Amino acid sequence: MSDNLKAEEKHLHNVLQSNGYDNATSKDHTEQEKGFILTIPYIAGLSESIQRVCRDFDIKTAFKLGKTLRSHLTKVKNYQVIHSVQYTLQLW
Repeated sequence: MSDNLKAEEKHLHNVLQSNGYDNATSKDHTEQEKGFILTIPYIAGLSESIQRVCRDFDIKTAFKLGKTLRSHLTKVKNYQVIHSVQYTLQLW
């Protein structure tokens, strides 16, 4: 590990301890949980590129469907079911 990285890790450890975090955030704990999951909205073409870049850094990516223009513009109508309907038929 480089000297800058060691110094940064020590600084982060000191800051976390001064803010009330216990030793659960120690080096041993972070090594067990390498990587994390990044959840991003799916955009065709762009999301796959982001996924490839994140894969190089051991970051898993998950895609979610966000609000689309269609979901903002369409409104679903509520149709009421009428149960008591009577028909009158006229015969010749």
